[in-house]
Amino acid sequence: MPGSRALKSIASGLVETFVSRNNDVFGYWGIGQLRNETEDRESRTVELDLLSRETDPKRPVASNLIVRYGGYLSASLARAGFPPSRVIRARILVEFGSFGDARDPDLFSTLGDPFNCKAVLVGTSGKAFSAVRGGLCRRHDARCEQQSMRPALHTEPARPA
Repeated sequence: MPGSRALKSIASGLVETFVSRNNDVFGYWGIGQLRNETEDRESRTVELDLLSRETDPKRPVASNLIVRYGGYLSASLARAGFPPSRVIRARILVEFGSFGDARDPDLFSTLGDPFNCKAVLVGTSGKAFSAVRGGLCRRHDARCEQQSMRPALHTEPARPA
């Protein structure tokens, strides 16, 4: 049975892929689009609960990402031989306007404002395993950004309820 190292590794993989420029939604960087989804809110945070598949805020980009990263978590647990029932909480938290707990972020962009992304997995023992990454992000603007040409990563926008 895999131990705590597996959960720490999975949390690290979640956060690294989430902040990656390959995290496309509708062909554009997911982090930039999440930032847009928080512009009209007092709270500049996004929370994705990977087990319940709930998001806060409930917006199209967040809804798209919860499906993808819920699947990523399931696949990662299976690859590690870790039973899904041994994970009682799995969340990705993104906060805009702060590097948060991220130390010396790898700034893959020199434009924009700080953000931090944290993945937290809690096992049945109650112990939390997390990973955090910070970076810079500017507001998503399709007029000045190049859309990804990877059709396999494009998905249709979620329909409003």
